[in-house]
Order: sequence, then structure tokens, then C-alpha cells
Amino acid sequence: MENAYEILRKFNTVILVDDSYSMHGDRWREAGDALCKIADIASEFDDDGIDIHFLNSPEYGCNLKSSEEVLSLFDRVQPSGATWLGQKLDCLLREYLNELNEAKPLKKIKPINYMVITDGRPDDQLDLEKSIVDVARRLDQGNYPLTQVGIQLVQIGRSRKAAEFLRDLDNALENRYHIRDIVDTTPYFGSSLSSDALIKIMLGGISRKIDAIEVFSKTS
Repeated sequence: MENAYEILRKFNTVILVDDSYSMHGDRWREAGDALCKIADIASEFDDDGIDIHFLNSPEYGCNLKSSEEVLSLFDRVQPSGATWLGQKLDCLLREYLNELNEAKPLKKIKPINYMVITDGRPDDQLDLEKSIVDVARRLDQGNYPLTQVGIQLVQIGRSRKAAEFLRDLDNALENRYHIRDIVDTTPYFGSSLSSDALIKIMLGGISRKIDAIEVFSKTS
């Protein structure tokens, strides 16, 4: 499994946690569990450490390298507010793309792997789709490598409607808008998370081969 994760050394890892009110209770505890699992692996293979942002809270962490730092940050946040996932992700993506464009061709900017932990019920679904499409088009126009930007949507909870929406972002945008595929989505199964599912969460946004894998819980 460790060899599969070696590719992460080539990427900066940014985790965006949905801290909206719909994530309260069991979903928030599950989000914390998912964050710790993801952060443990990502920080091991990202020499710069990982960055963590939240949808609503101003709290954030940069270059975090230990589970203690990650837990300390997470414990300072409680779910509240709306789910403006499209707006927040758009801000992060635009910041990276602007840095990428300004640096070209003077220096090489590491590719980036975004992991979004959410229940998949954004209040701005159209904005989220538009943001993804706009970024993919800018990457295509700039002739950037297909792995320059990856987005992994990790679904917390068992909402079928949310799962359908996330799958549409994963599977339909490429053909609908004639753009590169930069999105993967994976359900989070908590304690029954298989090793294959964890690999898909970590790498599905940056590997089309792993993106195509269907994963199930250990108990299914």
C-alpha cells in the first residue's frame, strides 16, 4: 500500500472540511475520523505538510505534519452555517491557478490534490459545478498536465441524493462540457473502510485509473 502512496510526494495536499450545520452530530465525528485517516497518510508523503481549511470557520492550518496538530485544529471548530461549498472551493482553486499562471514559465509549481470532506449537500450546487468546469477549462487552455489539479470529494453520511449529485460531478462533467476529468468521489465507510477505498480517497482525484475503481465497505 505504501508504494501506491508514493505519488503523493509530487503533490501539495489541501483538505477542505465541510463544517456547515448539516454536518453536526454523527457526521461531524465521522468527518473527524476521515480527516485523521487522510491527514496521517498525506502528511507522511508531503514534505511540506498539509493545509486544512473549513467552509465557514476562519480557523485553518498550514504545513501541518502531525496528527496532534490536525486534531487540535479540528477540535477548535464546531459545525454551523450554510454549505457554500462552491464558493469556498472556488476561492482555493483560483488562488492556486493565479499562482500557477504567475509562475509560468519561471518556476515549476507542484501539482495540487484537494480532498473535500462533505455530506455532499451544498447550498450552491450550480456554483460548485461552474467552478470545477472553469478550472478544468483554464487548465486545458494553459496546456497543463492532466494531473496538475485533482479534487476528491469524500462523502460523509448515506444520503442517496447527495451521492447522486457527487457522482454526477465525478462522471458527467467531462462529456457534458468537453473538459478534462479532475474530480473523483468516494463514500466514507468509517471503521469498515477497506484499504482499496482509502487508496481511492487519497489518489482518485489525481489518477484516472484509480478514479474508475468502485469501492465498497468491508462489510458489504
